Amino acid sequence: MTTNKPASGYYGPEAYNSEHLPQQKRPTPGANPALPWFNRKADRKLPWGHTEDVAPQSYRTDYSPATLRRFEKEPNNFANIDFHQRIDHERYRHATAALRTRILLFFNAFGNPVVIAFMMFPLALGFAGHLHIRPKSEPFGTTLLAFLPILATFLGPLIACNLIPTALFKLFPRQLIKPDTGPLWELNRRTGLVTVFHYNKKGVRGKTGQPEEETAPFYEFDAYTSNELIHGGGVVHTLYLAHRYRNILIPIGTLIGKTNPEECYALWDMFQNFMDTSRPLPDIPLWEEHRSNDPVTAEYDRRTNRSPRYWRDMDNDAWKQKNDEMALQVLRLSTPGRLDIMRNSWAYSPRTRRQRKAPAE
Repeated sequence: MTTNKPASGYYGPEAYNSEHLPQQKRPTPGANPALPWFNRKADRKLPWGHTEDVAPQSYRTDYSPATLRRFEKEPNNFANIDFHQRIDHERYRHATAALRTRILLFFNAFGNPVVIAFMMFPLALGFAGHLHIRPKSEPFGTTLLAFLPILATFLGPLIACNLIPTALFKLFPRQLIKPDTGPLWELNRRTGLVTVFHYNKKGVRGKTGQPEEETAPFYEFDAYTSNELIHGGGVVHTLYLAHRYRNILIPIGTLIGKTNPEECYALWDMFQNFMDTSRPLPDIPLWEEHRSNDPVTAEYDRRTNRSPRYWRDMDNDAWKQKNDEMALQVLRLSTPGRLDIMRNSWAYSPRTRRQRKAPAE
């Protein structure tokens, strides 16, 4: 899905274009100080290019059409607070909440109804087994009362993890819903640059009082997936961006957490598509309201007669079908087997050959 009318003058000289890659120096094994540490964790370097129009599951479920319609109708009570996060047609800037907010959200995750339902299943099986073997003279109410302490021991903490943070957020929103010091990193489609923000203990660095910024072109980064063994013998994966020539490492996989490799592949495709100025913005609900502001995307939508509210006006049944189709597409991703288009841009540097000594006469 590429365009044939690039917007000259709008994008910067370092903007990423998968059809016109600049010549770069061939990476030398062991030259990058970030990679020796990283390769102890990484199992695979992912290729560039040949992407598909996909997005990870969390980006589909968190930004569903129904969610976007609700955001349009309900006013944002925290609109005057700068949370440092920016997602639009130019940049994807990632930031986290303050430590107190993250701690409460961490505990709140244990009280998720899915987790409670998962715990209820073995408890229900245990209760059913006890009912089967209990003496016939024992009333059902007595059996249930005897089982309640076990139920409270397992489910009580989980329910508390849900109720307490939720109540605190509602009672003290201004004190507990806080942004962190500043953004962590940014991918800029218009300039083509990746920026990493560094802070000291006081939240700033440098004489200007602002965070120290480290930038490099997007096409100089490579994506890696890492392995991590978990309890029970399972393996989870996460995605990193590592600069090819400098010590810059971005744990971009924190956006979707530790998951299966296909979700990491989908995240890599999504951000390549976002940064690629030879094609429109990723066609998912998250970027729909910004499509008209990007010239390449606006031209593509004009030629294809795409509705500006294609996602936001979609009914729930149609969205479920589209979501299921993309979920299947993600599971079928064969990213590691793709040809790497970035290799074609490496400048050829022949190895010097040793001169053989002339035989002694």
